[in-house]
Amino acid sequence: MARLTCCLSLLFAITVTIFSSGCDRKMVQVGEQAPPVSGRDIRGNQVSPETLKGKVVVLYFWTNSCCGETLKEDLEPVYCRNKDRGLAVIAVNEFDEEKDLVSIAATNRLSVPIMVDAGSTLAKDFTVFAFPTAFILDRNGTLRQKVLGQISAAKLEQLIQQVN
Repeated sequence: MARLTCCLSLLFAITVTIFSSGCDRKMVQVGEQAPPVSGRDIRGNQVSPETLKGKVVVLYFWTNSCCGETLKEDLEPVYCRNKDRGLAVIAVNEFDEEKDLVSIAATNRLSVPIMVDAGSTLAKDFTVFAFPTAFILDRNGTLRQKVLGQISAAKLEQLIQQVN
């Protein structure tokens, strides 16, 4: 059932992205400056180009229906080990309600910042077609890695080290 839900979520995301992004939207390529990231996380903390400046940034686009467990198993450990070393991790959720995300964070004791992407603004800016998708930006805001699908904590840390 979870796999079916994930597939339906993926199909919906692709459909929404195709029909709402338009043909004139350019896909961000590795080596290019990433679009600015701004908003508030579910704890009310501001996320902006200023708060991310000088940090390696991992943007992890996800939905609870297909990849909620990966936050606890993979993203949270990487965040906890590296947050004091100039790494910013932001879990960007496009489809779930903020109250549900607050509950998920509390239940799983997540400290990783979680943002709600209301209106799919960030997903459109980064041309996200599937969940999960991770983007790794260097300290200057340049896109260095794009990973489609689930990524283990070990692989994520390896990619971060390559960018760092």
